[in-house]
Amino acid sequence: MKPRYIIDLDRLEETAKIAKANAERLGVHLLMALKGFPLPAAFPVLLPYVEGFTASGLFESKLAKTGVFPGGVSAREKRSSPFQIQVHAPAYQADEIEELCATCTHIVFNSLSQLALYGPEVRSKGVSIGLRVNPGFSSADCLKYDPCCPDSRFGVLAEELEALDARSRERLLGLVDGFHSHALCEGYAADFADMVDKVAEKFGSFLPRLGWLNLGGGEVIDDPAFSSPGAIAAVERLKRLHAASGGAASPKFDVFIEPSEYLVRDSGFLEAHVLDVLHREKDIVVLDISASCHAADLMLFDMRPKVMEPAQAQTGKTTILGAVSCLAGDVLGEYRFAEPLKTGDTVLFGGLGCYSFAQQSWFNGIRHPDLVLRSKAEGERTVLSWDFNDYLREFYRSEQ
Repeated sequence: MKPRYIIDLDRLEETAKIAKANAERLGVHLLMALKGFPLPAAFPVLLPYVEGFTASGLFESKLAKTGVFPGGVSAREKRSSPFQIQVHAPAYQADEIEELCATCTHIVFNSLSQLALYGPEVRSKGVSIGLRVNPGFSSADCLKYDPCCPDSRFGVLAEELEALDARSRERLLGLVDGFHSHALCEGYAADFADMVDKVAEKFGSFLPRLGWLNLGGGEVIDDPAFSSPGAIAAVERLKRLHAASGGAASPKFDVFIEPSEYLVRDSGFLEAHVLDVLHREKDIVVLDISASCHAADLMLFDMRPKVMEPAQAQTGKTTILGAVSCLAGDVLGEYRFAEPLKTGDTVLFGGLGCYSFAQQSWFNGIRHPDLVLRSKAEGERTVLSWDFNDYLREFYRSEQ
């Protein structure tokens, strides 16, 4: 037995349908952020429901292009396709720009200085240019994960734009086709509506000159009630604000959202196996996985993962599910099971479709889980497996 990540394609499609329906009711275009789900093997399921991918840098951009256009296409052909690849990063390096222009339909700059440095070159290549803005609003409970926290490095403040003299403003914003704003974390419909209103309040005066606005991710898009009357009204107010001045610079105005976690989270599972059981005041189980290696997001957010199998109980002795690593705090959580666990049993964790397999590491040399796609139509298919040579390459690349 080996540990495995399992992506349930049927469940992924069910969520994608809900997300697409919410986006249509809101009147926005649905993109998929790759940062938590860099899995081209699952792209065929997502492609009918999303209009593009967003990337966090060059490698993700290339992954998106390879996954969507596996046969390879020219930059001209790519840009004529309705499918979009938008990239945004805190900063870019000079040697990335040419390749980003050949890969992406949209490139978003995080600062006025990066816009000034690379904007003219990107404009000359015919790629749509965006500027990330910071509305000073977020639904995040923790400053560590709040993209709009005080002293955030993400996005340009409204005050910075307003402080520009007329000549500088026209020179820089003349390069910009759209704004990008990411402010939500576990944002429900009311949070989304508040965020949209804040973007309109802070940056409304700049909207008439724009052709598009990306409202970022963090939406709980798998909630069928996400497209609430309040959320729909907020998007409509935003569009009216653009149209109020006639949209002189850009009559067309597209609004995007780019959720990731809530599109894929519930389609992902981590299958672990019991290696040993220690019987003490609490039963302590040693699994063949590691939160540190295989679910780093759980440790970062101090989260207790859902156990889907075996069955749990409301009362009885507590069982600690621990990792096979040497890190004392590498524990998945405490649970009560209907039947005591024993060596060889399988434990299936759920809600791990996003981030977990994307953040795995080789701590302690613990073997990575296989990556498995599952559907009723095809059964199970292993799309990624690891062996010692992969581990060796990770640390001896320069000698290969």
